[in-house]
Amino acid sequence: MNLTKDEGRPFYFRHNDESECSYSENTTTYDKHVSKHEVKSKKDIGLTIFKEILEGELKPYDVEIERGYHYKKKLSFIPDFIIKFPNSDERWAIDYFTAIDQGLTSGSYARHLSKRMKTYKEEGFKPFSFVDYSWLSFLEETNKGTLLTAETYVTSKTHEDSLWDTFLEGNLQGDLLDFFMKDTGATIDEFNTRNIAYVDVFNRLCTIFRFVPISQHDRNITFYKLSSSEVPLARALSVNADQNHFVLSKENEDERRNGFLKELIERKQQFETEQQRLREEQERIRAEEERIKQEEEKQRARLRARELEWQKQRQKAKELEDEEVEREMQERMRRAALRPIEVHPDGWNYRTKRQAQYSNYTYQQTPTVPSSENTEDKIDKKKKEKVRELLLSQPISGELYIDGDTKYWRKVVLKWINENQSGETLTVSLQMIIGYMKSAGVSFNQSDKIVKYPIKDFLELYAKTLKSELKKKIELSVQE
Repeated sequence: MNLTKDEGRPFYFRHNDESECSYSENTTTYDKHVSKHEVKSKKDIGLTIFKEILEGELKPYDVEIERGYHYKKKLSFIPDFIIKFPNSDERWAIDYFTAIDQGLTSGSYARHLSKRMKTYKEEGFKPFSFVDYSWLSFLEETNKGTLLTAETYVTSKTHEDSLWDTFLEGNLQGDLLDFFMKDTGATIDEFNTRNIAYVDVFNRLCTIFRFVPISQHDRNITFYKLSSSEVPLARALSVNADQNHFVLSKENEDERRNGFLKELIERKQQFETEQQRLREEQERIRAEEERIKQEEEKQRARLRARELEWQKQRQKAKELEDEEVEREMQERMRRAALRPIEVHPDGWNYRTKRQAQYSNYTYQQTPTVPSSENTEDKIDKKKKEKVRELLLSQPISGELYIDGDTKYWRKVVLKWINENQSGETLTVSLQMIIGYMKSAGVSFNQSDKIVKYPIKDFLELYAKTLKSELKKKIELSVQE
């Protein structure tokens, strides 16, 4: 007889020849597995609670509940519990997994669980797997979660899961199926509903997630939750009416299936309504953009027409100015032709007052003037034309604030100067000259305060140019 610390069985009998038996070999295998793959402290607590609940719930059925390593036959994988039913060969293998992420990078634990489940079935066991609640990975906002590869091997498929498959295949078709695939991001070819049980041993609760996988990755899968049930662990571990399965959760899920379908249809309608609203909004924006485009084109057309009108006005003003200059020159030539040869040009201005004094003088027959005077006039005229051209062509900072042709507004300012300059003194009120420009048809695309700067620069250019080209010093005073 050998003593043991295992609860419920303080000793066991060893063979007289001290050879190993199935009990000792199974115990060794089980202990190695727990130390390598499980969180022993949590597992010990969980198994104590599992045993207590199983004994209480299954007592009316006169079943035999034992730890897996007590099994009389040597096993390569040892369950936490084995349940045997009276008058039946059916045996259930129950496992509580606490560290499902073991061997995550190498995949060793996933391969271990795959072999474990396969061996259970080969040995005639019906496996029931419970995963510690700490490994639940699920987002309520998206109704999606992930399962590690190892977790996929401890899922199960029940009759209710098959009913879900039939329901989904019969109701999710056409546009509704397309919406479901796009909404969930599913890349599946068919529905394969499964479930997994998560256990919170400290609160004695069991949560059953029923889901469909929607995408496969290297180390996990993404699932879409169809339904979930949180029930007391005692109810989850009770046997159903047919005594062929644990209850786990509500067995008939017709209401949940109908609720799932109704919610999906409503979500699709909401999505379509939102898409329609977006299309209408986009159409409204396009219409508004087209309206603005047309309005801008009309504005450009008005500006082009206004610019053309300004050009015509400036051309007309120039023609009038040229005609005025031509008339003035003709008048000078006429008057020069009338001046007697003996009379100096300065004295000829008084001809009308003293006409009788020159009545006996001989008059010129041609508009010929002394060559020296003719040369001086030409030089003076050329200098003035050069100054005028410089004033009309030199770039001015900020003149883009003034609409229309740059030469036109400058001619308007020069006209104002000609009317208001007193000798070599020029006093300018910017506000007054801006009003004068506006009355002459000049418009601005900035405020009067901003437009003052290019006008002031032009006035300074005027004074500087007259000083450098005509040797005239202008005392310029600019008032805001």
